[in-house]
Amino acid sequence: MIIDRYLIKEVLTTLIGVAIVLLMIAVSGQLASLFAKVVEGILTVDTVLTMLWYKVIVTLAFILPLSLYLGILLAFSRLYKDSEMVVLVACGMGKFRVLRSVLGLAIFVAIVQASISLVIAPWIEVRTQQIYAEVESESDVKGIIPGRFKELQDGVGVIYVQEANEDKTKISNIFVQQREENALSIISSESGRQYTDKETGDRFIVLNNGSRFESQANEKNYSIIKFEEHGIRIKERDASAIHYKHKSTPSLVLYHSNKPGDQAELQSRISSAILCIVLALLAVPLSKTSPRQGRYSKLAIALLLYITYTNLLNVARAWLTKGDIPPLVGLWWVHGIMLSIGLFMLFRQSGFKHLFKKQPVA
Repeated sequence: MIIDRYLIKEVLTTLIGVAIVLLMIAVSGQLASLFAKVVEGILTVDTVLTMLWYKVIVTLAFILPLSLYLGILLAFSRLYKDSEMVVLVACGMGKFRVLRSVLGLAIFVAIVQASISLVIAPWIEVRTQQIYAEVESESDVKGIIPGRFKELQDGVGVIYVQEANEDKTKISNIFVQQREENALSIISSESGRQYTDKETGDRFIVLNNGSRFESQANEKNYSIIKFEEHGIRIKERDASAIHYKHKSTPSLVLYHSNKPGDQAELQSRISSAILCIVLALLAVPLSKTSPRQGRYSKLAIALLLYITYTNLLNVARAWLTKGDIPPLVGLWWVHGIMLSIGLFMLFRQSGFKHLFKKQPVA
């Protein structure tokens, strides 16, 4: 239908605009956080772009329901303000007919949301943890910022480099402090480089033209060794030792689990998709305004309802995680309440008879 395409176009245009604005705000903060981690040595510059794309996709899962909600609300409010909705009503297009027009778009957004929440987001969480582990195990030198102290793996010491080339393969004016059981060693060197043994695959930081100071705890004796070349073996981190977060658990694993925390995580992922459909139902009656009120007159009420909805979901998730409510109740009661509110507002504006009445559309 021509009218259906027109309504979907209006909503989709507003939805995309709102999503872009919200995404830019969220991503700008994420980008600043990523660069801060680069400065701290937690990430490398090479991984920032990959991590940023991951952040964009995960952030998109948070803003899609709100973007759809505001898209319908703002688009239909404009139609009311310009009296276009009055013409549609005069042609026999009631609230439920309008809802049916945008329900297809809401279901499509819900499917996208479900794909991200149930499949893509857990995979991204796994890849994120793996990237952090790879950067940490790749080399203690890779994460070095010239002129800053960097803690070595497992907190066994610190390293300081005054100068380094772009890929950190060559460094100069190095200071290293290491602690091993009761022994303390301090190494200073003019230059250094990274070296990988082709036979064993072990990696080393090779220092040139320096000295090594060694001492034992509670002993006055110490030794100073001058060297032309000295190698420090870089310990590799076992990938199996990565501590994955709960968010990285595959949805299928959560489905077969009886733990309250796993059920809460699974229902939270599913709820993000249901949220899109329920919010679309709420937005249609909330968008009704008179030309004198303006298109933003009910925006505050709509946002308050959205905040209440999401907060109730968080409360229900906390209860389910603690085992205070059974999984059968879970987060579903929140959706039931909001769905009832949306239907009540639609019936109040349209009347029960319009639900069953066949309405002609031009």
